[in-house]
Amino acid sequence: MSGYHEILLAASAVRTVRAIHRDDPGSAEFVLNSLEYLSTDVDSGALRTIDKEAGLLTTRIGDFDALCWLRQGEMSIVVLAVSRRRHPA
Repeated sequence: MSGYHEILLAASAVRTVRAIHRDDPGSAEFVLNSLEYLSTDVDSGALRTIDKEAGLLTTRIGDFDALCWLRQGEMSIVVLAVSRRRHPA
């Protein structure tokens, strides 16, 4: 999985990042910058495999989680969803 991977955002992830940006532009920027870093270092250990056959992965980005799909043959990662992690009260 080494080398540069193109990062693509599914429509649902785009809507979530836009909503985050409305409330907290700094957090949205952090999420996008972290995804950009991930695209250059997929082997960093930041991605955790959920389903190897399907190529589903998850990553933690600060207070957020991202569900990703690794398109192996195309050297790209599709971010399917971004969600804010819930902290226990």
